[in-house]
Amino acid sequence: MLINNTSSERNNISLLERLIRDAYTPLQSGVVEFKDRFGSFNTYFSSKQLLRQELDSLKEQNQELLMENQLLREDKMEVRRLRSLLGFQEISLQKYEMVAARVIARSPNNWYRNIVIDKGLDSGIEKDMTVISPRGLVGRVASVSRDSAHIDLITHREIAVGAIVQENRETQGIVEGLGNSNLLRMVNIPYYSTIKPGNNIITSGLSESYPKGIDIGIVKEVELQPDGILLSALVEPAVSFDKLEEVLVVINYYPEVLPPEDNDVEEIGG
Repeated sequence: MLINNTSSERNNISLLERLIRDAYTPLQSGVVEFKDRFGSFNTYFSSKQLLRQELDSLKEQNQELLMENQLLREDKMEVRRLRSLLGFQEISLQKYEMVAARVIARSPNNWYRNIVIDKGLDSGIEKDMTVISPRGLVGRVASVSRDSAHIDLITHREIAVGAIVQENRETQGIVEGLGNSNLLRMVNIPYYSTIKPGNNIITSGLSESYPKGIDIGIVKEVELQPDGILLSALVEPAVSFDKLEEVLVVINYYPEVLPPEDNDVEEIGG
């Protein structure tokens, strides 16, 4: 009778059934709401994980692109420097026979004294050869092995170069390195010289190791020596040794031969 009374479809429910259903409804609503929120939380968590993975991937790609961009910039600068060296070599073919080399080492304790290049005896380089760059005089070969060479920079205290003022050609002297800075000093300048700041100093050609006419630097200061007979000048090198990465070693050069002067020949008739 209970089954028969409760199994058939009924539009009206009993008081007991209504109380039970009313008591159960909040619980069922809570379960459904919790299920919906839990599903939303799972969706949010999954989306956040995907976003984090995408962000990590983008960061990695960004780092790779930054590194690639850095390498491309360095390659661009290297191509520019090498083009400058090549252009200088082509212009100087009539005067110099040169070998291009890279700077591969320099001592932190002797920053303005020595460098090491990646060419040596196998490339025709020998001791005391002149080393230059497109900007000017670098130094000379101090020692050489099969595949490398040590170069004494002109800022080395032991280096002395015969020099002349390019503008007036009247002042000759000797340029020496200071050893501990990127500066030079020109000495043995006569007191009556017209040398002044801004003058260009070039090799005079009187030194055995250095060809004539290579840029050395620009005069910064001129002062009278205590003896009152000679002047000295502080010279800023034409070459920036802090940024020096490639050099040219002069393995042979051809001095300019001036044409002989025409002399009047007196004819004696009789």
